[in-house]
Amino acid sequence: MHQDDWQAQIRQEVERILQAGGRVSLLARDLRGGVTLLAREEGRRVVSASTIKTVVMLALLEQVRLGRLSLADSIPLKPEEILEDTKVFDRGVGQYALGELMEWMIITSDNTASNALISLLGMDTVNRYARETLGMEETELQRKMLDWQAVQAGRNNYTSARDMERAFGALYRRSILTPQLCRLAMGVLFRQRWKTDAFRYVCGPVAAAHKTGSLDHLNHDTGILFFRYIDCFYGFFVTEIPNNDFGERAIGLLAKPLVEHCRGLQAPPERRMGV
Repeated sequence: MHQDDWQAQIRQEVERILQAGGRVSLLARDLRGGVTLLAREEGRRVVSASTIKTVVMLALLEQVRLGRLSLADSIPLKPEEILEDTKVFDRGVGQYALGELMEWMIITSDNTASNALISLLGMDTVNRYARETLGMEETELQRKMLDWQAVQAGRNNYTSARDMERAFGALYRRSILTPQLCRLAMGVLFRQRWKTDAFRYVCGPVAAAHKTGSLDHLNHDTGILFFRYIDCFYGFFVTEIPNNDFGERAIGLLAKPLVEHCRGLQAPPERRMGV
């Protein structure tokens, strides 16, 4: 696909979202060459939904690096901690290894596992790691998953496309944790099972380590695409949308031109685009 063609397709989809009353934050960056390919309101603070679970995972692995925890350690899940939306812990109460909880938190976005790990780590630990180690300026964990009383009280979880690039970029460069723990985290993100956003309209296999997130009126997808000539961070954040079906399709239409452009590259990218 010609460079101008894929840019035009993305601009067209952004305009469609705006006309529907939505907002779009996006960022795509060549992690090999340090070239920004797409950028629009990348620093805007948005409700993170489940994309913040990537940060929770990295904060957990930092505690493993420090020797304070082991992924083989297990913790109990009490009946009141098992949320109705789980498709994993409907087996009932029991002891679960931290490594298993971490994987379910990412690959199926399980909220029961997420809340158990947030309780173990503490929100302050997660936020301090995000701020001080990852350099995330707009990211903050203020509540557990599905805690609607906290939302009504004005507490929510936040991030930005630029912050997520900092987290995924640090993981990609292995400038955090240890090389072994970075490989472990990347492997978990590769096993992400939610493919109905960025890869909704993409034919053929795509190597991607990523995490999605959705709530009423917002959909996000963020991660790293791996191709022959480019390893590309992407973050698509669509908010204030009519419904989640609209959001999934919007992200799919934003991502498809980028994926096809990266797939078709015959040399490393050189241009930056603002949308």
